[in-house]
Parts: sequence; structure tokens; C-alpha cells
Amino acid sequence: MDFKKLLYFVTIVEEGQITRAAQRLHIAQPPLSLQLKSLEEELGVTLINRENKQFEITPIGWTLYKRAKTVLHSIDGMVAEIQEQDLGMRGTLSIGTVMSCVPYLPSVIKQFQQSYPQVTFQLWEDDSYRVEEYLQHRKIELGLVRLPLQSGISAHTPDVSVHRLQTEPLVAIPPGSWKGIDPILPIEDLCRHPLLILRGQGDYGVYHRFIDTCKIKGVQPNIVCESPDVSTLMLLAESGIGIAVVPRSALLLRLEQVRHAEIAPTIASDTAIITLKDQYLSKAALNFKQLLIDFMANDVLR
Repeated sequence: MDFKKLLYFVTIVEEGQITRAAQRLHIAQPPLSLQLKSLEEELGVTLINRENKQFEITPIGWTLYKRAKTVLHSIDGMVAEIQEQDLGMRGTLSIGTVMSCVPYLPSVIKQFQQSYPQVTFQLWEDDSYRVEEYLQHRKIELGLVRLPLQSGISAHTPDVSVHRLQTEPLVAIPPGSWKGIDPILPIEDLCRHPLLILRGQGDYGVYHRFIDTCKIKGVQPNIVCESPDVSTLMLLAESGIGIAVVPRSALLLRLEQVRHAEIAPTIASDTAIITLKDQYLSKAALNFKQLLIDFMANDVLR
């Protein structure tokens, strides 16, 4: 079977229209329609119902689409591996990261570029739920997330490989107007103040661990803002709106020392690298993953 026909068919399904698929492939519509017809004749099945100007993928068409995607990704991996062996390290490395882990990346990327200057980066910033989605859709090669993995994706996709990096505590960052703060802040005292909490779209994360701890201690938190972006929460705290409750790594966002307190009892947040099992990882991705593992093992905030 001609692999080009598979590529054409996958593009038609993803675009939902032959006209748009032709534009994406930079070919005319009539030849693309003929390629689709030829593929159907070769297989002896109907892949797309096109009667009365309707465009509907048949069950057989969906099966072929899923299989064709696997085949095409496998071919892409094979070609990339061969080219890297011949040409050396180059290309674009796509990484997904939760916003609260962004502070770790500058030092790692800078060190990586010193060794592999021909590799460029494409960063996708979102919460753990979306980073998992990006990985499943192969928009990224690896993701930096907070555990646990979110049920919206992972419950039905056991093919995600998880490499736990470290566990860090949540810390409290007071408003900029505060003159001082004790090094350890009991959660009972913390909850007497307006709070700014890190929260993503997933079913369970930093926010839920904080709420669970409050319930165990029998206190009601006064939450005035929730956001997936630690930078926003720290800016709001600096503006005097409340106390930001964020992972300790957020302290790396500021060049100067940030006043903060450890929360008692300790509320932990786990960071991990996720990849797809049995998927070819480029040499750039493998080297970056190892560099990140080494960096986190020597975390300057420990």
C-alpha cells in the first residue's frame, strides 16, 4: 500500500473536509478525491460516506485512521532516528510543562544549549491535564507534570510512562506589605487570611491536597483566588491581595530572595516526567530528560 495514500486519508479525516485537506497538503482537490477513491477500491470498502454532500467517516474508516496514524508515526520515528545518526543533534524538541514547573527550565535549557546548540525548543505551558493531552496527541515528546496523573486522560491510556523527579512542599508567600513572617506557619493560622491557591483542570492536584489537609485539621480556608499560574498568584500576593500557596519551586521565579514560610503540617507536591511507552524518543528528548533528572536531583532549594 502506498504510504502517501494513508497520509492523504489521515489528513482528510483530521480536516473533516476534502477541500481543507487539499489546502493543508498543498495539492488540488480533484487529485486528492481520486486518491481517496483509489484507496477505497484497493481495500474494497467505503471509508467515507459522501452521498448527498454529507461527509461521514464510516466505522471502518475510523479503524483505518487509528491504524494509519500509528504506522505514520512509526515511519516518522524511523526517519528521524536515521537522520540523527547521520547528521547529529539538530531539530526541534517539543516539551510540555505545567506552569508551576516552569522555574526549573531556564537553567536546564541553558545547559542543554551549551551542549546541543543546533536544537531549538517548542514549549507548551498548561496544567497537568492538558500536558497529558498534548503527549497523547504527540504534540510533545515529553511532559513535566505534577502527580497524580489526571483521570480525564490516563484512566483510559495506560501507555504513559512516569519518571518521578522529586517531592517538594507547598509554601506560603505573604503580601508584600507584611513586615515579617515566621519560618513555619500552622495551617490554622494560615487559613485566617485571604488565600491564593494553585489549581488546574484535573480531578486531583495541589488544590485538593490543600483542601484535604484543611478538612483533617478542621479549618475552613478563606480562598479568594484560584489560578493554574504561579506567577499570577505571586504577583497578586505582592500586590497585597492575600497569601499565595504554591509549590516551593515557585521561589525560583524571583532573582531576589522571596519571603516565605513552610506550612505545617507539610503538604507535598510530586513532580514527574511523562512520556509515551514504546514510542521512539529523539536523542534530543533523551538527553534533555537525563539533564532534567540530574538537575532536579541537585535542586538548589533542597
